[in-house]
Amino acid sequence: MSPSEPSGKLSALIEELRAQIERTIEAGEVGELRAEELANLMSGAVKLYAARVEEATPGAETTPVIDDTVSTTEAIVVASALLRAHRLNPFDLALWFSRTADQPGHKRASSYEGRSGNED
Repeated sequence: MSPSEPSGKLSALIEELRAQIERTIEAGEVGELRAEELANLMSGAVKLYAARVEEATPGAETTPVIDDTVSTTEAIVVASALLRAHRLNPFDLALWFSRTADQPGHKRASSYEGRSGNED
């Protein structure tokens, strides 16, 4: 099945964007980005991921949210920022986590399963 034109264009843009993000981080120029630009990028990524998960067939394998280049610290920084953005707390997170973790097809990871060795 070939991707549609819009999804094909998005896939190409994502690949190009990822490379540019890495170059910007390596050049130490992250501070030059406007907060609104970063918020737009994060909002789009969150909406895209949520739409993908919501349209998945019940019982289907869970869509990976990150790859092995993201450290544990980086993941927690983003997770905490997302919670704060909606004034949520760890208790709220626990309620949502239990809601999604018990769905068919979701594999609950052990404390070490799936770690990349890229932890801080």
